[in-house]
Amino acid sequence: MDLEYLTRVVALPFRLGRPEDLPVGLAAVREEGSASARKACHYLTAAENGDTQALLEAARRARRHLGEPAHAPVGADPAESEANRDNDLAFGIVRHHGSALQLLVYASTTALTGILEVAADQGSALDEVTWATLVDGFDMTFGWIADPHRNPRPRQVRHPGRAAPPQPDDALRRWVRGHHVFMVLSQSCSLAVSALTHCAMTDDFLGAEAAAGAATRLMHACRAALRYAGDANEAQYNSEIRPTLMPPVAPPKMSGLHWRDHEALVRVLKSSTYAWRWLGESHPHCVDAFRSALDEAYSAHQGVCRHFVGDQSPSLLATARSTRAATSVLEQFRQIRLQSVPEPTTANPADGSAQ
Repeated sequence: MDLEYLTRVVALPFRLGRPEDLPVGLAAVREEGSASARKACHYLTAAENGDTQALLEAARRARRHLGEPAHAPVGADPAESEANRDNDLAFGIVRHHGSALQLLVYASTTALTGILEVAADQGSALDEVTWATLVDGFDMTFGWIADPHRNPRPRQVRHPGRAAPPQPDDALRRWVRGHHVFMVLSQSCSLAVSALTHCAMTDDFLGAEAAAGAATRLMHACRAALRYAGDANEAQYNSEIRPTLMPPVAPPKMSGLHWRDHEALVRVLKSSTYAWRWLGESHPHCVDAFRSALDEAYSAHQGVCRHFVGDQSPSLLATARSTRAATSVLEQFRQIRLQSVPEPTTANPADGSAQ
């Protein structure tokens, strides 16, 4: 299987832990990951002006200071499906033993460095708000893990400037690195939603509010990552990205619907319904904000598919028997995911009844 295309656009391997091994609860997050996250925060907060080059240098220093993971790769893993394994293979992701949270912090510095390298060299076609939202996902990852009872204040981020004229492999580079970003943000969001569920079981409203705020900003960043990964015109898609999604290049079980880190996030969301309902009784704005972010993220995924294959075509990674349009499948998933986060009820001021 020829995956030479990866070596042209990203440094390999992309080391990441297993999402199933992430800690549960604020105390466990703080104990396992706060030291690593504080190191990352220390370097990134030094880039106060939000300049792309300054952020890049800070991310590189943080990554060097954290050091490469010392534990060995997982290898054969009964917890992963064939599609999980082939998706990792196609994007150079290697799962490692060791602290999943410390691996997440390290992988986040790697993913951030990856997109900042491109931006410093070529600028970005993303609008200013989307670029700032993308960077904010990393600030939230490091800041919330360092102190999970609070959310870091959003920084001012300078846009890297208008995108330079396209060069060979530019779109593929964003595609691969954007997927790396999406995986670490998905793990971070899983961590926050799982912490929210734990807070609901212990009636920790302060921790729950912080976890919900983190999950919301991370979900917004997931949306921005999808837009970043899909930043390609039709010619770039057909010449650079499409060949990697088809035989003989694509691994046989590769599937856009079975990313391991996204599947872990979906499982956590399914288990969080009670927590969102509980939080909505006292903090309905927190639930509304997350529902909106979740809705926008799935809409962004639909937008990427629509941009590449239109409204009527199935995904290139769909099975041969599938005729459903990719956007239709994603719309169904959007509706299902939103059911995991019930809309908060509000009290009727006249009689105190729920509406």
